[in-house]
Amino acid sequence: MTEDTHTDDSRIARRSVLTSFGVSAAVLAGCTSGSDPTNNTSDGNGISADGSDVFASVSIDDGRLEIDIDDGHSVEFVNLVGPDGELFDQQRLESGVTTTSFDILDRSDDLRSGEYDLVALDGDEDIGSTTITLEAACTITDVLWAAANPDMDWDTSSPNWETYAAVVIENRGTIPAVLTELRWAGAPVARLQSKDSQSYYHETRLPPGETTVYSRRPVYRTENALGSVDCTAIDVEPMTVTAVVNPGKSPSYTQQIRYGGSQSCELSIVEGDPDEPISVGGEN
Repeated sequence: MTEDTHTDDSRIARRSVLTSFGVSAAVLAGCTSGSDPTNNTSDGNGISADGSDVFASVSIDDGRLEIDIDDGHSVEFVNLVGPDGELFDQQRLESGVTTTSFDILDRSDDLRSGEYDLVALDGDEDIGSTTITLEAACTITDVLWAAANPDMDWDTSSPNWETYAAVVIENRGTIPAVLTELRWAGAPVARLQSKDSQSYYHETRLPPGETTVYSRRPVYRTENALGSVDCTAIDVEPMTVTAVVNPGKSPSYTQQIRYGGSQSCELSIVEGDPDEPISVGGEN
C-alpha cells in the first residue's frame, strides 16, 4: 500500500477549510451514476470511521463509498474533502434520510490515493467528521499463457487463442482502480512485428481483491502469414507487462521466455534459473 506521508499539520490544514463548504457548497452537483465499465463485482469493504459519533459506518461497495449516519443526528450535507484540502464532492440528504453515497469509480480520473475527510453539516454547522484512507494498491501476481493453461476461461472461438495471455492483478487497497492498458514489452508478438512492445487497451474495473484480465489479442504468437520469429537466434529473453491503472501506481511483472526450435518456435516460460523451465507450451 502507499506509504502514509500525511502529518497532523496536514489534517489541521484540511479541517481549516471545511467551514467554507457549508450551505454555499450546496450548489455543487452530487455524483452521477454511470455505467460499469466491466462485469466484475465487488463485495462491500469496510472502512474505519473511528472517532466519530455521527458516521455509523463507512464502506466501499461496487465502486461506491456508502455512508450511514447515526440516527441521533440531523445531517443535511456530507462533504468529501480530498487530501489537498479541496472539496472533492458533496451529497445532500433529505430530511430523515440517514444514508448516502459517493460514486467514486466514475470520478477515478480525479481520485487521488490518500486521506479524505468526511464532514457532516447541519446547515452551515459542522457537527462531526472522520478521516478515511482511500487508495488503490495494485500488483501483478502472475502472467499465464493460454497454451500452458488451456482450462481457464479463454475465448476458444478466437483465432490463435493458445497464444493469448492472462494477467492476475491484486488490488490490496480500499477502492477500485480501472485498468486502461496492458503494455507487453519484449513479447513474442512484438518481436514478430519487429517492435519493442505491443499494447492492448482495456477498460476493466479492479475492485479490492484479485482480478484476472485476459488479453484481447495474441501475446505469445511467433508466426503469421507474413513471416515468423527466428527463434534459433534467441535464447532466453525477458517479457515485461505493465498494467496502466488509475488511480494508483502502474505495476509491472517480468517473465523470462526461452525461445527454441527450428522451423517452428517452441517457447517455454522459465523462472529464476533460465535453464529450468516451469511451464512449457506447444508450438504456435
